[in-house]
Amino acid sequence: MAKLRVLIADDESPARAKMLRLLGSFDDVEVVNVSSNGQDALDNLRLLRPDLAFLDIEMPGLTGLQVAEQLDDDLPTRIVFATAYNEHAIRAFELHAIDYLLKPFGEERLRQTLDRVGRTESPSPTRLKQSLAELDRPDPAHLNKLPVPTADRYRLLDYSDILSIEVEDRTTVVHTRDKAYTLTTSLDALEKKLPPAQFVRISRSILINMNEIREIVLWFSNRYKIVLSNGREVVSSRERSRQLKQLLKI
Repeated sequence: MAKLRVLIADDESPARAKMLRLLGSFDDVEVVNVSSNGQDALDNLRLLRPDLAFLDIEMPGLTGLQVAEQLDDDLPTRIVFATAYNEHAIRAFELHAIDYLLKPFGEERLRQTLDRVGRTESPSPTRLKQSLAELDRPDPAHLNKLPVPTADRYRLLDYSDILSIEVEDRTTVVHTRDKAYTLTTSLDALEKKLPPAQFVRISRSILINMNEIREIVLWFSNRYKIVLSNGREVVSSRERSRQLKQLLKI
């Protein structure tokens, strides 16, 4: 059986060395090129036409996303994005890129990626370009999911599972009914991403799911204490309380 011909592109030497070491554990994989920047990766993709390319997102010259955007239409290469908490890579995965790897990752996670590649037909480069072109557009309505990092991958939370998103000690935390997840995305960016009819800002540091409000309690200084469906309590600011009152017609 022919080996899977692989290109690696990463601007960090330790990351390249680690990927080479991990891929060396797979007998059916042959690394045909290791690139340290985006332009070199693009040139070698066109020259060598590998079966699979692992592209880092942040690279000098061209980013991994820009490399993927410039692939020739007849290139059969499958693309896997490698990232350290980069939202663009997550969006690319949501929009049908083959996979992403969240740094740091190990052999088992890499094995899952290679298994996925083996089960997936080569994508149309035109479709991949269309997907990448949508990265800076608002999320398609049908997605209704927020990617949140766990140990070595991202979990896609349904919007309906989110009760609140809060800034705690300068960290953005997503609260569901029974768990909390830490994000690197700012609350401002999330407010723009999420549907405004469902998620409302009640203070500088709190965004809540309006569908998860259990009750609203009059609080000090013309504010409201909002009790969510799991019993979690949050307090609105005075300015946002006035807006909330108008919104709820109370």
